[in-house]
Amino acid sequence: MQAADKKSVAIIGAGIFGLSLAVALRDKNYVVNVFDRNVYHENGYDPEGDDVQAASVDLNKIFRASYGTKLHYQRLAMESRNAWMIQDNKRGFLGDNDENGGRLFVNSGMLRVQPTTHLDTLEKETLANMERDGLRGTQFVKSSPNDRERAESLGWKAKLLDFDIPETSPTQTFDAVLDSLAGFVRCSSACTYWYDISVAKGVKFNFGKEGSVESLVKIPCSAGTLKEKVIGLKTRDGVIHNADTVVVAAGSFSTQVLPELSYHLESSAGSVASFKINPSQKDLWDKYSPEKFPVITWKASPRNRSGRDTGSIYALPRTPEGYIKIGFRGIKFTNFQPAPEGATFTQDGKWSVPLPADECKTLPEPAMYAMKQFVSIFLPEFEDVPFSTTKLCWYTDSLDNSFVIDYVPDFAENSVFICTGGSGHGAKFLPVLGEHAADILENGDRSTTYMRTFWRWRPGMPRRNGLEDGPGGPRDISGEFA
Repeated sequence: MQAADKKSVAIIGAGIFGLSLAVALRDKNYVVNVFDRNVYHENGYDPEGDDVQAASVDLNKIFRASYGTKLHYQRLAMESRNAWMIQDNKRGFLGDNDENGGRLFVNSGMLRVQPTTHLDTLEKETLANMERDGLRGTQFVKSSPNDRERAESLGWKAKLLDFDIPETSPTQTFDAVLDSLAGFVRCSSACTYWYDISVAKGVKFNFGKEGSVESLVKIPCSAGTLKEKVIGLKTRDGVIHNADTVVVAAGSFSTQVLPELSYHLESSAGSVASFKINPSQKDLWDKYSPEKFPVITWKASPRNRSGRDTGSIYALPRTPEGYIKIGFRGIKFTNFQPAPEGATFTQDGKWSVPLPADECKTLPEPAMYAMKQFVSIFLPEFEDVPFSTTKLCWYTDSLDNSFVIDYVPDFAENSVFICTGGSGHGAKFLPVLGEHAADILENGDRSTTYMRTFWRWRPGMPRRNGLEDGPGGPRDISGEFA
């Protein structure tokens, strides 16, 4: 693109999706302005801020390439893994060096604990795709003598942990797969790093009142179409910012920015809690360090013997600050409120939006119950210890857990682009997501990214993935805060 042909792009959202796309577009010589109501330039994406709601602002997120039959996401994860390692090497963190918790990607491994003594279907599909891409040697099945022997020879055996299945006699242990490719990314640190890269490349950021978007600026389009064209956006300080293309990358607030997304996306919340270890607790500090303890995921049976939902839960090694983070995704909670005029899709006149920040520190009882059950099995030293923190983490679910990265056909002349729908698994792709998204923004159906098919606008897809539940459904917690 020649200097005279520079196009301007306004990106709403300075989280994972917005930052990654901003850098990629600057590399293609676009003029890029990013808008966000949060003051990230002042708080450095601090996850302990009182009013933080963005899912991108977090101590850590799981990195995995295990995606069952979704080979495209496995390959995207491996592409991203290489990019994380390149960035850490540039920053001086060579090999396993993690001095003062400075790495962005930590290869702690991940133990995928099964619901029973056997591998489930999803795990078998994942291993088959790892085999297909020549990666089976990076996976160690606990119940396989050959894999245990390989794990020992390669230095991974200590993380191939045994956990007893409750109420079994004689006692049995869950089968598990240790993934030596996996680990976690330090999400807030990564956002800060990509923000600095963006600024250095010439991205302009607007934060606080100057970055809080009040509305999109629309004009009638040329004869022959009833569609409007978006020519920019208006911020809450009254300023109109013109742009050739407006990108909505606002995570769980995307539908509120652009109600036309309400069929395709829904705000939902995972439940997060933590324990905090003091360095003086030397045994625990050592045991739960990334060097000794893997990420653990447990896809428990949907209900235990008492009929309670236990679902899908994970835990990460302690952070440099001493936090052990635990997350429950067995139920992704919704908060249905009256939808505004202009929402193209509602359920009984309502849609789900994030709760106010000050109402997100108390977790629903089903989440607390499930996490306490998890703790009793996998973190026994903390069974009777109160959580140090609890929080609802709001993100955006799509119809099928794939992102939505495409032009919005409701608007003329490719004036609105959507880049969101992280569905709880977007953070790991930060180093490469923007490159694929920028290819789609620049080339549309001529895009060469292999993710084009999976990320396109999907108007004919039925509402699934829980989006069909609606207000008053099993996940709706709006009544708890009425």
